[in-house]
Amino acid sequence: MSNTRDRILRLLLGRSHTIEQLAKEISVTKNAVRAQIALLQREGIIEIQGVVKSARRPAVLYGLSPASDVYFSKAYPTVLSHLVLVLADKLRPEEFKAVMQQLGQRLASSAPRPQGNAQERIRTALKFLKSLGSQAEITEQPGKVTITSPVCPIARAVAADPRACFAVESLLRELTGLPVEEHCDRTERQSCQFVVKLPHDTKLPKKRFKGTKIS
Repeated sequence: MSNTRDRILRLLLGRSHTIEQLAKEISVTKNAVRAQIALLQREGIIEIQGVVKSARRPAVLYGLSPASDVYFSKAYPTVLSHLVLVLADKLRPEEFKAVMQQLGQRLASSAPRPQGNAQERIRTALKFLKSLGSQAEITEQPGKVTITSPVCPIARAVAADPRACFAVESLLRELTGLPVEEHCDRTERQSCQFVVKLPHDTKLPKKRFKGTKIS
């Protein structure tokens, strides 16, 4: 985290601020603050919380979003990994798999419901993965699309039990409405790979899909 970003977030922990107030508090330019504010908004960490009226023009107030508690807390990954361990210990294999699949379905229900053809649904699913911390990109081969990411968004859970990947597999299946198979790399540096099987009559435009990184 950059020093400017860190200082902005610490100030917003107390109360909402305008860009001018933040720039004055941390002694940087307003443009430097605007750049960080734009990034933090895209990440869902801050949001607009009001407007301050002035003689010249209204100034927007920025504050922390409800989702920011996940960003600041270091407990979530640890709690998740231990929860996975407890479930793996208590449940039979088929029960554990069913729970992970239900988790993926619940995650999918919190995402915008994909519409349109196969490629449009795949794009929507990838954008949702990105919002979870994935660095997803896709490549097309005859009859399938492979989704890969060098970063696993649930790495701590997968480290606790590799079968946690069933949750992401189920998530993608729900969002795309297509068959999905997990082929993740669980060596020292975990990476994700999911193969989405396409209907026989699907033709994806190579220029848009092959090697395209979703941002």
